[in-house]
Amino acid sequence: MDFRPVSSLALVVKEGNPAAERLARIIESWLRDRGVPVWTAAHGGDRRCCDALPAVDLVLAFGGDGTLVSVARQLMGRRIPLAGANFGRVGFLAEFPRENWEKPLTAILENGIRAEERMALRYSLTRGNCEIQAGLVVNDVVVTRGKLARLANLTLGVNDAHFMELRSDGLILSTPTGSTGYAGSAGGSLLMPQLNAYIVAAICPYLSSFPPLVLDADTVFSVTVGEAGTDLFLTLDGQHTHPLTVGDTIRAQGVPGSFLVADLGLTGYFERLQLVGFVQKSKTAG
Repeated sequence: MDFRPVSSLALVVKEGNPAAERLARIIESWLRDRGVPVWTAAHGGDRRCCDALPAVDLVLAFGGDGTLVSVARQLMGRRIPLAGANFGRVGFLAEFPRENWEKPLTAILENGIRAEERMALRYSLTRGNCEIQAGLVVNDVVVTRGKLARLANLTLGVNDAHFMELRSDGLILSTPTGSTGYAGSAGGSLLMPQLNAYIVAAICPYLSSFPPLVLDADTVFSVTVGEAGTDLFLTLDGQHTHPLTVGDTIRAQGVPGSFLVADLGLTGYFERLQLVGFVQKSKTAG
């Protein structure tokens, strides 16, 4: 984690969210009144809204966790720290406050931020001898079944060596950033966000003891679709889906330092776990 001054910002705003758009306009005006260079971009659909942004010191995303994850993917490799204001349902990744924001924003401009490196997952989808899909995800790569309640038949491998056969509703490969999402709901471990490791968690395994695995970033984990028991899909960050066929193989590996998250110093990791209800606050005696 390294300290960075902040003298310019970009505001990325979820389209169709009046509250987010209203706050972004207010903050944009506030920054301009103080002579701070600021750019705005609208986020919506699959449009790559961040490509035209200059090399600012901080990007603030106004939306839910889905908006923040999408913006983080677009900022991969640009080394621009990202923070968010939550206008969604949970907002675990969004630390910037929607109310009483003047004091923390002033502190950001006066004192700077700490930029925290986060690991992404690089995935590839191979069909036959051809790689038909590849990229990076912020949260998770998920193999999941379709409408019919039938088990998926999956062959799992580690570093190109056979690991086991698995029958389940699917499988989740999650980054530390995504560990408080789908993977956590499926019983996966919670990983400190700065770790260079990832989780493999089965979704409702059948007649199989499959405790969640924690693998180091360099480990290559593979999932091959076995005999057709049901329709299967590859879901990326919960936002993009691709149908799978028998014989398809998904490979994943961690990529440390893929994107930066701004630590604004407002809340800590374990405090946010409590704030969003992921863990219960302990009651004081008396």
